[in-house]
Amino acid sequence: MPEDRSLSDPRDLNGAGLALLRSVALRAEAAQRLESELQTTLLRSIVGTTVAIFEAEAASIALYREGSHSLEFVIAGGAQGQGVVGLSIPADQGIAGYAFTTGESIAIAEPERDPRFGKDFSAETGFTPRSILAVPMRSGAQSIGVLEVLDKRDGTFTMRDIAIASVFADQAAVAIQVGARALEARNLLHAILTGDLHQGTEPDAVDDVVSAATRAQSGDDRFWEFVDAITRLRRARPEDRALAIDILDAIGRHEARAAQRRSFSRHVRR
Repeated sequence: MPEDRSLSDPRDLNGAGLALLRSVALRAEAAQRLESELQTTLLRSIVGTTVAIFEAEAASIALYREGSHSLEFVIAGGAQGQGVVGLSIPADQGIAGYAFTTGESIAIAEPERDPRFGKDFSAETGFTPRSILAVPMRSGAQSIGVLEVLDKRDGTFTMRDIAIASVFADQAAVAIQVGARALEARNLLHAILTGDLHQGTEPDAVDDVVSAATRAQSGDDRFWEFVDAITRLRRARPEDRALAIDILDAIGRHEARAAQRRSFSRHVRR
């Protein structure tokens, strides 16, 4: 009697299971790359608009990193903004930390006089602001980061400024949530493999399987150069996108004709 092997049998990764894995892994990785690019573009746009609206010296977005319990500054704009990118602070310190932990927006003038102000962090960036506005970015009731604005050109920050910045913070939070969906899909795939298909297998080995399956589906690393090129076209001029579409359409028609010729040739040889 034939051996009954279900999809949950790891050996099926050489057959139907591997085909399914390739399909899911490919889509998860491609989606993650595309959403990551879109997320970065949106966040940069939000920060740039914030700087323009307030005529500020700088604006930045810091995201919470659970593993290190810190706020990492990932996007910044303005004349004084770039020095902060890549730096982190403890999630409960500084003006940004206060906004993050309390969930409350805060606007202060002469921050050096405020005990919550991180003087060491300011020294590290090489910039000491005259005024600070910090607004938490929320996902439901949970803070996921902080939008911070430094040195509004005309006077100090007002309650109206807090309301406006809160709108931008909400938009940034939505962008983060959208970008997280692709990562969740890949994490779910990993959890399924480690829990159901690969019981007792080391996580690194599972990652190797996912990577190998994805590469096998795509052919080679040049596939990801293709994905990245398509992603960049979102910022291209309409006429350039139209040209790219025409080229891809021509390539598709050429491949379809080549596939027909190969099929006909195999049929004749039979």
